[in-house]
Amino acid sequence: MIDSHAHLGRPEFDSDREEVLARAAAAGVKWVVEAGTDAASSRQAIQLSRRHANVRAAVGMHPCDVREDREAEMEEIAALARESEVVAIGETGLDFHWPDNAPAAVQERFLRRHIAISRETGKPLVLHHRNAAERVAQVLEEEGPPPAGGSFHCFAGDLALARRVVAMGFKIGVGGSSTFKKSVLPGIVRELRLEDVVLETDAPYLAPMPHRGKRNEPAYLALVRDQLAGALGVTPAALEERTDAASRALFRL
Repeated sequence: MIDSHAHLGRPEFDSDREEVLARAAAAGVKWVVEAGTDAASSRQAIQLSRRHANVRAAVGMHPCDVREDREAEMEEIAALARESEVVAIGETGLDFHWPDNAPAAVQERFLRRHIAISRETGKPLVLHHRNAAERVAQVLEEEGPPPAGGSFHCFAGDLALARRVVAMGFKIGVGGSSTFKKSVLPGIVRELRLEDVVLETDAPYLAPMPHRGKRNEPAYLALVRDQLAGALGVTPAALEERTDAASRALFRL
């Protein structure tokens, strides 16, 4: 399995990070893509990947962390993006959920800079889109989707949007929320090719059932795989093979 999105650098893992990675490997997780959310955590993601052969880094600034007075950090992100351990640009995007986030215009300016870095480096984007999925897609269309594509992390749109972003070369990120009772994600994935889907945990967030509300970790990706496979009527092995192929192609693993 490939966990295409995690945040193992978070303080939630300070006491047992090595054990968490060991449990992931024991559960069959072959790769973890560690996503930065600002310059400091992006540096940490690269450092983690240098210590662990099965970890790769994504570098970027999360839309909940962008501010006008932090724009200079994007120069460091652009420099970090060229490191060999970095396989993607992000986590970037838009977040219109939290009222104290930066204004939409500021968030969009950061997003467009990330798109430019993706184009410059040839590395895919990792996109956050909470309450902003349509606008993220519009910005991609305005800028022209980068050739390397990317993933709509923790996909939160409808089937029409899923097809729209897949047509732009993006994968649909599916994680623990797909196991929740009211989730529409299995129904959306059923209408797509599994080669257009990547599995993820977003650890320490969005733990799958039966761990909902607790700390998530990459080992729980097996629960996402198994429960999604059951909902789709395919074998876990078939689901793993095809979604892993999607992640390998996207991140060049």
